[in-house]
Amino acid sequence: MMKLFERSVAVVVMKKKMISELHNKSTDCKTGNVDQAIKLPKDMEKGNHKPTILMYNAIIDGLCKDKQISKAHNLFEEMICKGVVPDVFTYSSIIHGVCSLGMWKDAESYVNKMVNSGVTPDIVTFNIVIDAHCKDGRTEKAQTLLELMSTRGVSPNVVTYNSLIDGLCNSGQWEEATKLFSEMIDCGISPDVCMLSILIDAMCKEGMVKNAHELLDLMIERCVEPNTITYSALMDGYCFQGRMDKVTKVLHSMVVRGCEPDVINSNKLINGYCKAKKLDEAMQIFEDMCSKGLTPDVIPYNSLIEGLCKVRRVAAALELFEKMQARGPSPNVYTYSTLLNGLFTNGSYEEAMRLFGKLENDGLEADIVTYNTVIDNM
Repeated sequence: MMKLFERSVAVVVMKKKMISELHNKSTDCKTGNVDQAIKLPKDMEKGNHKPTILMYNAIIDGLCKDKQISKAHNLFEEMICKGVVPDVFTYSSIIHGVCSLGMWKDAESYVNKMVNSGVTPDIVTFNIVIDAHCKDGRTEKAQTLLELMSTRGVSPNVVTYNSLIDGLCNSGQWEEATKLFSEMIDCGISPDVCMLSILIDAMCKEGMVKNAHELLDLMIERCVEPNTITYSALMDGYCFQGRMDKVTKVLHSMVVRGCEPDVINSNKLINGYCKAKKLDEAMQIFEDMCSKGLTPDVIPYNSLIEGLCKVRRVAAALELFEKMQARGPSPNVYTYSTLLNGLFTNGSYEEAMRLFGKLENDGLEADIVTYNTVIDNM
């Protein structure tokens, strides 16, 4: 009786040890230490325990995320040889891995293996492959998969349509994208903010800024809340048309709805106002940006310096340049070339030549534009 009790205790201890080890190895996968995790199946076999599907899935998923596809493939084949049958998660992980590396033939091969082995691809699997095809510009292939989904009894969701419509818009197939959007609405699928941003961006690039703004208003009425990406796309459209009054209204609406502009939004706004020669407004956005704790990169500085030079406000451009050097970021060659051109145009030759000398002292190498600017004004 005592021996039976001891054996039972030993089994419980062993199981606890296995669970602890599995947890540790799963943590290894999540933290990127997959080379340690990959040893677990063999360690378990040494203890006369069969590796589980959960264990293989965790390690294969970790390997794929770490882009170690060859090792993931070997482990996939190993699990089959050991009698562990891959499930939909196993296939989805490895399909996502090969798709992320553009290995389309391998992706198709795994999908075929999946179907032939009786594992039905779910919405996650289809979405992975469709998104990968769309990002690579293979929209026809993605649409074929959409048709295949219906034959397999898998209904597309908003994520599926987001990928397809984004892919179609990026490849210039606007009519096809709108047709698919209508199909999505007819199926009772509500657009999300991602879809809203995709459509507004595409419409603005097509010059349909008014329609894009109307769509934004409609989606707000339907309780789809825009984000910084949505507003940025619409402001881009108005900036391209030089309609800064509309940009100001969109910006105001954005802030009122509790969506604060980020660095990217601010950069685009500053550039738009500079191109429209509304430098005071551009400077105000820049100051607001800094006061809100956003750290400007070289882009808004270059936009402002170029804009100020074009309207002959060279002293203000120089002052901004000095602030840039004092608090960062470091000026680049474009900054110097722009300011040099402004100084020469303003007749400040000595100041320009001093700036040219400073360029090399700052460890930058003048490019062809910089040299041409200096030579043309000597």
